[in-house]
Amino acid sequence: MIKTISYLGLGTMGSGMASNLLKANYQLTVWNRSAEKCEPFARKGAHIAETPADAVRDVDLVMYSLSNEQAVDEVVFGTKGILSGIKAGQIAMDMSTVLPATSLRELEAYAKRGVDFLDAPVFGSKQESADAKLWIMVAGSKTIFEKVRPVLEHLGQTVHYFGNNGNAAAMKLVGNLIVALEMEALAEGLVLAQKAGLDLKTVMEVVKVADFRSPLLVSNGQNILKRDFSTSFALKLMLKDAGLIEKFAASLSSPIPALRVAEKNLESAVALGFGKENACALIKALEKEAGVEVKE
Repeated sequence: MIKTISYLGLGTMGSGMASNLLKANYQLTVWNRSAEKCEPFARKGAHIAETPADAVRDVDLVMYSLSNEQAVDEVVFGTKGILSGIKAGQIAMDMSTVLPATSLRELEAYAKRGVDFLDAPVFGSKQESADAKLWIMVAGSKTIFEKVRPVLEHLGQTVHYFGNNGNAAAMKLVGNLIVALEMEALAEGLVLAQKAGLDLKTVMEVVKVADFRSPLLVSNGQNILKRDFSTSFALKLMLKDAGLIEKFAASLSSPIPALRVAEKNLESAVALGFGKENACALIKALEKEAGVEVKE
């Protein structure tokens, strides 16, 4: 039974997950590049580690959610990284959004040390993480998956097993492709509705009930109309993920023509200075081109 856990990376997603691990009464060690983010967890009983290597010593399970491939490379493979502190018999779980090839590279490195490894990215954003309502995907040994499942059930509303290592990372990119295209469709549709002179409140009433409805379209559409771009999932991270999807698709010779359109608008919105805003700020690039502002 898993009793001791270390969590590395206390950003938008990791902070919610770490909080829920404490609520579930696991003995928790935390590490973050910006050490001040660890303090609220220390006040709730978590131990603070100075380095990734220190964080992973003598715990049953190592979990981490990091912002990009470079961060994974530094925290896992770097000097004083996870691999320099972890020992045979422990379990490591990468919950970041990375290429499947990155997960397989991690698998190989951990296997040399006798460490079991799972890739376990999640769908959801800030609120789902805080509320333990994430949708979690896991790939790797089925035996190890079953061992960690009780931990993951404290973090998410569903847990899905995808078989061999790398498959969960692949599913995350498939899902993020769909998300990016939904966001592009929403932005284009609302700008067109504004240009056509439609009442946008009534437009959103239709979006809520029609057969093309989705929670993503409804929540982001409502926020756009309120001009609320507070960050649940940053625009710059969606652009980063689009780049990963492009690399992954290219490696499989799988066409992604629509993503290239969305990626262009993501790049434009980031260039306009909206990268730290929520991903629905993608619409601001289209608004500038159309000469309108979408609002109630």
